[in-house]
Amino acid sequence: MHKTHDMRRYIPSLSALQAFEASASTLSFTRAGEELGRTQSGVSRQVSTLEALLGIELFERFGPRLVLTGAGEAYAASVSQILDQLEEASMDVIRGSRSADALQIGVQDSFASRWLVPRMKRFMEAHPDQAFNVIPLRGEVDFETGPDLAVMRGQGAWRDAVSYKLISERVAVVASTELIPPGRALPLSDHQAYPKIQNAHRPDSWLRWMGAKGIAHQGPISGPRFSQTTMVIEAALAGIGLAVLPVFMIEEYLEDGRLHLPFGDPVASGAGYYAVYPETRRPSAPIRIFRDWIMAETRSLR
Repeated sequence: MHKTHDMRRYIPSLSALQAFEASASTLSFTRAGEELGRTQSGVSRQVSTLEALLGIELFERFGPRLVLTGAGEAYAASVSQILDQLEEASMDVIRGSRSADALQIGVQDSFASRWLVPRMKRFMEAHPDQAFNVIPLRGEVDFETGPDLAVMRGQGAWRDAVSYKLISERVAVVASTELIPPGRALPLSDHQAYPKIQNAHRPDSWLRWMGAKGIAHQGPISGPRFSQTTMVIEAALAGIGLAVLPVFMIEEYLEDGRLHLPFGDPVASGAGYYAVYPETRRPSAPIRIFRDWIMAETRSLR
């Protein structure tokens, strides 16, 4: 229904909604004020005014501690979503395009930072009119609410999805020149003399490397653990220990000599990287454009 000028919307002030959202997320008027650049008393007054307008208590107050009421919890979820949409709409105006119209490309952080992002300039030069957003993958991919296309590591089989192999992953044990001077290959058994950097994202990487090299596993595999492959790369560069790493992510460090392969050539990891999108609907033109581009970019890695 079209609204005329005398049909005023029943909407609280934006400052009151922002004060409430910040208070709901921090459960503190003081911390909310710090986030918003306002005083504690100013935030408290804004929330009290909002409660008076709605005729409902949004918080229970126990001294300085806040607890959301049931109505407050539900309202906070709605307000946060609406403010996100308002922010996105405002940014769309500034950008001159809708973010929702851009191709959403989901990638794991390490693959994005170490391989994809440095090459996206070539994609932009080849397809200057194709807008895109690169977003991180967290756990299982939901194509209904998540990316249009994802680059995923695995065996190539995902339910209700089409996958195209991009990279046959090969890994190697690497060391910095500070940890092991380069120049000669070491006996495989010598790996036991050095700390082994652990990759929480790939907990079986050392066992798989040993299996591929025909090394019998004996004793604990111990060493500092890092949560992402990018962190493991930095730890290896710092000389903290040996690391099992995908070779395609560290090519520049192997070329400039900061890392080397003291225990011989890379081996297949048993996994690969794939371009994946849902099979339940026909791929859009942007999906096909990006799929074909990244297939061409990775041809030498298959």
